[in-house]
Amino acid sequence: MLLKDWMRVEGLSDAAMAERIGGISSFMVRKLRFRVRGPSVRVAARIDAITSGAVRAPDLLPTKPSRTVRTPETVS
Repeated sequence: MLLKDWMRVEGLSDAAMAERIGGISSFMVRKLRFRVRGPSVRVAARIDAITSGAVRAPDLLPTKPSRTVRTPETVS
C-alpha cells in the first residue's frame, strides 16, 4: 500500500505523520507521500511499524521521472 493511501484512510496530515515517525519534518513526509524521495532505513522501519506492515519499504521507493534524451537533432 502506498503511504498516501494509508494516510488518507487513517485521516492523517503530513504533520501528524511526521510526529508519529519522529525526527523528520512534514515537508519530508510530503516527499515520501508523493514518492519524490526515498526514506532512510530508520524512517522506513518506523513507517512499517506505524502502519503494522501495510506500508513496506518497497512502497516508499521514489518513482523515476521520465527523462527527455537530447540528441543533436533535438537541441536548438
